[in-house]
Amino acid sequence: MSHDSSTVSVLRAEGVRYLIGPACLLDGVDLELRPGELVGLIGPNGAGKSTLLRNLIGYLRPTEGRVVLEGRSIESYSARERAKRISYLSQYGPDQFPFPVVDVVEMGSYPVIGMGRAPGTGEREAALRALSYVGLEHLADRSFPSLSGGERQLVLFARVLVQESPIILLDEPTASLDIGHETTLLQMVRDLCEEGYAAIIALHNLNVAAEYCHRLILMQDGRVRAEGSPDSVLTRDLVEESYHTAVHVGRNDSTGSISVSPVPAGGAARGLRVHVIGGAGSGVNITRFLHRNGCEVTGGVAHELDSDARLWKALGIPFVQVPAFSQIGADRLAEAAAMVDEADLTILGAFPFGEGNAGNLELAGRAKRLIILDDEPGGCTRDFFADSDAMRTRFERLVTDAGIVTYREACRRVEEQLRKGT
Repeated sequence: MSHDSSTVSVLRAEGVRYLIGPACLLDGVDLELRPGELVGLIGPNGAGKSTLLRNLIGYLRPTEGRVVLEGRSIESYSARERAKRISYLSQYGPDQFPFPVVDVVEMGSYPVIGMGRAPGTGEREAALRALSYVGLEHLADRSFPSLSGGERQLVLFARVLVQESPIILLDEPTASLDIGHETTLLQMVRDLCEEGYAAIIALHNLNVAAEYCHRLILMQDGRVRAEGSPDSVLTRDLVEESYHTAVHVGRNDSTGSISVSPVPAGGAARGLRVHVIGGAGSGVNITRFLHRNGCEVTGGVAHELDSDARLWKALGIPFVQVPAFSQIGADRLAEAAAMVDEADLTILGAFPFGEGNAGNLELAGRAKRLIILDDEPGGCTRDFFADSDAMRTRFERLVTDAGIVTYREACRRVEEQLRKGT
């Protein structure tokens, strides 16, 4: 059976929200799965993929919204009724089933025969067929805990096959598989969908997702960020926004599917010149981010013992160094001002201002575009010493013009600027 987008859905999420205390792990998720369809669930760590799958299978109950299985609320099904319709393979499979491999696979038949009856000849034959299908029939009598992580995952997939549920949910099933077994498993899932099964598979490998999935759902921060064909979802802008890393998006020459590859750290400069005004270590995190994303970075004035200075020196980033505990002289300030004038963007870190470094506020005022970082949790808190009223007034004028943002928001703005170009 080929995939048909007009077919009525067999599994649906309607406005699903899931909260644990104040934390919102899923926020208004809508999703549909149709027979014959292989849907890839992608997104960065913490996006909510596993939580969504566990809501869809009925292991978790939505705080708001509902999950509909074959036209009925999933809560109206008993556990055994659900198991007959949906099979689930977690990314954290059991490691210590103290049974032979074939017995573990045979457990997939329990939803059909019930827990009160022992499997018979038919169930044993089905288990051996499933093991043969995944290429592990030679391990049928081996103890399950003695297998490698990849072998255990394939055994658990064989158990899913024995269950014969028409809907399959897989949570990163290829995480511990080598490239050969990864390809085999994904092709088996795709084949099942061609037979009329419906499957949702959470994946980190975007190239595999593009190759095998009919449709992709990109999640970010518990929401559906984008949904559609691999070509429409795996765009450079969407991937970079969601994964916070620079990528190249092209085509696989052999298959024609979308290909996504990260731009190596320290690779070719991407045309954005950024000047970091740091102090007391406030420039370390943002400098590492900028360097990793191929920006042309310059550092401000830093005392020789400051952690900002040590990092800039280690990365070969030009900066202005002054002796420890000394004031910033006019000549040093002029050197830094020239760097600010050359920069497309200037970032002002969160560090204390005093008489010795008040010139940093003057540097920030020269910026073509300025981002002011908010105080970081556990980091240095911005404060004012000596002529504090005058410095505070100057700083507040900068905030009025430029605003003040978190480190994460600053990274997002830089990523957006990289996509647009300078």
